[in-house]
Amino acid sequence: MKKEFGSKKLYIILMIIIIVLQIIAAFYFCTRKQGCHYDEYYSYYSSNVTSGLIPTDNEWMDTSEIANEFKVTDGKEFEYGMVTLMQTYDVHPPLYYYVLHTVCSFSRNVFSLWQGLGINLFFFFITILMVWKISDLITDGNQHINLFTVSLFGFSPAIISGVTFIRMYMMLTFLCMVSFYIHVKALKDKSYNWKNLYIPVLITTFLGFMTHYYFAVFMFFVAAYMTLNLFIKKDTRRQSILYATSVIAGMLLVVAVYPSCLRHIFRGYRGTEAMGAFFDMANLKERAGLFVGLLQEYVLCNMFYIVALAIILLGVTYHYKKKGSLRFDKAILGLTITVTAGYFLVVLKTALTNAEEAIRYEMPIYGLLILLMVIAVFGFAEPLINKKNMGLAFSIIIFTVALVLQIKGLASDKVLFLYEDDAKDYAWAKEHSTDTIVYIYNYENQWMIWDDAMELMNYDRIFFIDMNNEEKITDADVMGADHLYVFSVRSEQAAQRLNEIVADKNMTSSSVVRNLKYVDVYELR
Repeated sequence: MKKEFGSKKLYIILMIIIIVLQIIAAFYFCTRKQGCHYDEYYSYYSSNVTSGLIPTDNEWMDTSEIANEFKVTDGKEFEYGMVTLMQTYDVHPPLYYYVLHTVCSFSRNVFSLWQGLGINLFFFFITILMVWKISDLITDGNQHINLFTVSLFGFSPAIISGVTFIRMYMMLTFLCMVSFYIHVKALKDKSYNWKNLYIPVLITTFLGFMTHYYFAVFMFFVAAYMTLNLFIKKDTRRQSILYATSVIAGMLLVVAVYPSCLRHIFRGYRGTEAMGAFFDMANLKERAGLFVGLLQEYVLCNMFYIVALAIILLGVTYHYKKKGSLRFDKAILGLTITVTAGYFLVVLKTALTNAEEAIRYEMPIYGLLILLMVIAVFGFAEPLINKKNMGLAFSIIIFTVALVLQIKGLASDKVLFLYEDDAKDYAWAKEHSTDTIVYIYNYENQWMIWDDAMELMNYDRIFFIDMNNEEKITDADVMGADHLYVFSVRSEQAAQRLNEIVADKNMTSSSVVRNLKYVDVYELR
């Protein structure tokens, strides 16, 4: 089977066109993003916090105070100590937040989705390049496999959803791919030394673990396979010890720099939840159904099960290899399969199962999964179809259909985290910016306020009421208003407070005019 086009120049031109189109597609979906997930607000808040978004009961808050919590204000630039402190209160390592804080520090007094989207677009681009390099290494420069792998990866709704989600997952995916490339390159060249393996592994382990704790899951399978592969050969046993030392040193360096990581993993609420989910076998079927379903719908739109059959037949392929020309290093292929399957299964058991939003947790191995699928189809099609180039033609047809379905998926609103409907909420807020706005909140769940932050920034000011405080409202502006709009969390206490306002003001009507994710908006007249 041919592995090249007519010329290398044509191949490079095609690859550049594909990557440019992928960047344009990702940028286009970024322009469509209108609102934020709660976690995205937290990205900005924990990177740039000024004094803390804490409302005071029975008091007005100027909405500029809300806006200031999501941007770097004058004199607050490059305060990485505060960023670190904020992460110690949460359950994540701080590296991504350093990056976001740095970008915001260079654009101070500004809160823009493009600050976070710009970071993701950058990591999206260099991740595509890393997937290309990994594919090229594993397949010995097979241009057809490289083109289809890069095409399916960069046009995947799952990956572009990672771009539009302003969190650390695109950066994590890049660091996982860099780490994997270092290992594949070392296996390929048999270059087990400080320059090519130990130092690069130490650095990427440190950076990856400082970005997200799921990097430790990825690195566990990489390191376990690599250490065993080196140890079973007598002439590389010393190298296996040096390699394992470099991995451990990277982890220990994280603990030394950011000791809160141990508390997050072993005692934090997310670490405790993850451990409980991992050892609970009763949830396996449900979790497997969710994450395999996400692969089917968002990674290879409606082609996952068909292409997955090729992976099953990959073992059959080796039986026919004498008739084929494709050759893959078994050690490298074994590493790829081990890491992809191992990471997928562990994360499947430990990640939050928040519907389609859970797609972000498996992102680091989507590139490897796609590569394995492409290798499998090209691999088994070649020896099973004996006529000249029929295997190549069959493979191209399969992945052309997959690519068309993927692009169709992009056009069918498969890209997540856009929140385009939020635009009408902002328009409503601007229309009512000078009205009397009251917000009845739950002190125990103040984070719910953040979910409406971009809307709340459009009002002039907001009067906050703790739903559990039974004191009467005496503020003259609230009590003297002939009508007002009340954001109220959904609870009996909040409903009681709302009824008290209606009674105290002798209002004749109270009706719900809008329903948001965590609150209802009432108009009182």
